[in-house]
Amino acid sequence: MTRPLKLILVAVAFAGAGVITEQVADTAITRTFLGNAPAVLPFAILAAVLSVRPWWLMPLVAALHCAVFSGAVQIAVSLDSAHHVNMCVAGLAGGLGVALATAIGCRKLFRVRPLALLAATGAIAAIPFQLGGPDSMMLFDFAFWQGAVGTLLYALSKR
Repeated sequence: MTRPLKLILVAVAFAGAGVITEQVADTAITRTFLGNAPAVLPFAILAAVLSVRPWWLMPLVAALHCAVFSGAVQIAVSLDSAHHVNMCVAGLAGGLGVALATAIGCRKLFRVRPLALLAATGAIAAIPFQLGGPDSMMLFDFAFWQGAVGTLLYALSKR
């Protein structure tokens, strides 16, 4: 299978995980820290399976991804949602957190360039969350964010 085709399939898989997250998050977003963790399990498991070696680190990395998601949601909820910059802060924290969590099982991510790329991608990919307004999230916000960050995470881990 060619590399571009693999990346397309990975992007579709991560976007699909984002759609599942959106469906669960619509009913599950809470103000408790780990109450949000189940919503991101599809992304966490997919990212760990595709990017982490050795295999025994996968559950730890997936659990850390859930904690990162919960932390990013707490940042987004606590900040005033009147500006795009605030959602970008939550996206940046999520992208950087996913990169650092995955770096436990993929040491090549623990460098400045991959960390900066994933943080910047997380920040930029979070802009659609603001476009839907503070009370209504568009269906594909999580799909876009998880597709962008997950695909870059995979590409950087396989370089």
